[in-house]
Amino acid sequence: MVRTYFLAGVDQVAKNTKISLCMIVRNEEGNLDRCLKSAHGCVDEIVVVDTGSEDATPDIARSYGALVVHSPWRNDFSQARNASLQHATGDWILVLDADEELPEETARNLRTLTVTAAVEAWTFTIVSPLSAGGDSLKTRHLNLRMFKNRSTYRFEGRIHEQIKPAILRGKSSEVIQYSRLSIVHYGYIRDSRGYRGKTLRNIAILCEVCADNPQDSFNNYNLGVSYFSLGDLEKSREHYETALCHMDPHAGFAAALYRNYCLCLCEIGDYAKALEVADKGLAFFPDYPDLYFLKGQMFWDLGMIARAKACFLKCTRFRETPPGYTTTEGVTGHLAFENLAEVYACEENFGEAINWATLAATKHPSYRLLSRLCSFLKNQGCKGCDIIAHLESQFKLNSYLGAQLLFDIKEFEACVTLINREVPPAPETLLLKAKCLMRLGRYAEGLKVLQTLPSDSSFAEEAMEQKCIGMWVQNPRQDASAVISNYAASDSPIAAACEIINSLIAQRPGRRRSNEQPPEKQQEVRRAALEMAKEVLCLGDKDLALAISLAVSNNDKTEAFLTLGKYVLGRGYSLEAKKLLEQALNKSEATGEACYLLGAACANLKLHTIAFHYFLKAYQQLPENQLYAASALIQLLRQCQAVVLSGLNVEENNAALLKELLKLASLHKKVQRFKEEAGRERPHP
Repeated sequence: MVRTYFLAGVDQVAKNTKISLCMIVRNEEGNLDRCLKSAHGCVDEIVVVDTGSEDATPDIARSYGALVVHSPWRNDFSQARNASLQHATGDWILVLDADEELPEETARNLRTLTVTAAVEAWTFTIVSPLSAGGDSLKTRHLNLRMFKNRSTYRFEGRIHEQIKPAILRGKSSEVIQYSRLSIVHYGYIRDSRGYRGKTLRNIAILCEVCADNPQDSFNNYNLGVSYFSLGDLEKSREHYETALCHMDPHAGFAAALYRNYCLCLCEIGDYAKALEVADKGLAFFPDYPDLYFLKGQMFWDLGMIARAKACFLKCTRFRETPPGYTTTEGVTGHLAFENLAEVYACEENFGEAINWATLAATKHPSYRLLSRLCSFLKNQGCKGCDIIAHLESQFKLNSYLGAQLLFDIKEFEACVTLINREVPPAPETLLLKAKCLMRLGRYAEGLKVLQTLPSDSSFAEEAMEQKCIGMWVQNPRQDASAVISNYAASDSPIAAACEIINSLIAQRPGRRRSNEQPPEKQQEVRRAALEMAKEVLCLGDKDLALAISLAVSNNDKTEAFLTLGKYVLGRGYSLEAKKLLEQALNKSEATGEACYLLGAACANLKLHTIAFHYFLKAYQQLPENQLYAASALIQLLRQCQAVVLSGLNVEENNAALLKELLKLASLHKKVQRFKEEAGRERPHP
């Protein structure tokens, strides 16, 4: 039984108890200050064993009053950990890594844990963001991090060292309890400094350990985790399989092994094996929501929408993931809610999609979720005023956020109405209002709004750009020379692009500032011009958009359509890109690139048969291009999967059809990975 030991009336006992923070570090100057700052004030002593830093790590440690002990690295984490314990004088020991941080709640309550005589050690929830940024996925797992300072308590194992066995020798498991406190760990952020190097170091040590005992399930499990994090899925699979074959199902990492092995198999595309592993895991751990969630994702990938829905609904019936399980934050909450919203949207049940998306955004608000919610509301037939009313009834939105959401779904009148409620309006809100007015064809009003923006505003450059666009798209077109000349930043690529475009409008040569700049700056000018071409295209002025593209495409009309089509496709405007690229193909013989881009636009629009036709045509033009071949094969596989799925809709339990679907989905996944690799090695022109 998990018990909580936060007791009243123990302040004096806690104050008289000494806590030692023990760490091992090497070249951690980028992390250590954050860690020690979070622990400062809640520990009484800091012991840092430095295993060979060549940066400012020891100095940072000393600045917090730490005892710094220099110890050579012997490829043995337990040896280094135990060296730190030898120097600790506190009653309790807290263990942290440099890439970790104590949240305020943990720091505030840490000392309370020291007052219970019956408890020898405490576990904490380790929260690990997987990428930088506030909207990152996070994993959670339990780890023993605080224990009484006894000479018999020492770490074991060269890597992924454990102290739990030493604490439990001759004792009941009741002496280790869950603190209900957390520690934030930044070491799984894959783009963080040193991530790959540390992972390769861990693999080297684990391989040495496994050489002595190749069937050790724990070390094979950790090798699987390490190889997966580096993207080596086949090696990860090999070690997970070995771990599973030799694992005690009661081992502390058993549930995580089923989860992580299943995740690896999903990434590989072996859905049949992944579903088998998930079901075996659920036989041992029926209260593990991550396994239901992974099954839901697999059924979604397979197109088996009803089964995906059942799995995600199962996840929502858990109040939370039991703390002993490794989990992704949100599988019983916002992630399951969001996936259910997508499932119902796929079924065109937008009422349910709205309900689940609203719940997801309430639990875990993000712009992406709110944007999807707005799309569902619009598909349900809601007008802009109704959409904002729904959002305001559920969330605390500032005017700009609400207006941006309405702008994105092209509810321009409602966007202007919402902005008009803000007094006084912020500069960014005024800029958005001007864009809305121009989208509505009210150019004079839009220009008037832009005139109210102060010239020293951080939005002055974008305001200048929008003024130019507003003048150019009118009938008759207006010369924006005065607007451009009044803008002070002479080295601005946007201003240079405006000059080039304005020379087309005024029918006189401009100063061509871009020619005065180095090649990389000229590319910036070209991108700025194409962005403006995309803007005027959105305003319905195809002639001007094409003229701008011509100006940066050597006045070749076919290249102009292709250049603009490729640009707007990259910006997410697939329908506009399709029309432009069709024009490019009509103007000249089909090139491999033009066919590939048109295929990509059609694929985005779910026109899979047409997409296949163009991808195949691109491949026929350039048979050596593996990206084109993979793209064509993916569309063909989609169509084959659709045929099999239609059969399963009639005969749901047809084992032969399910087997074929699993094969097709596996091949689809493998080709998709091949396509991504081909795109990195040889991006299309």
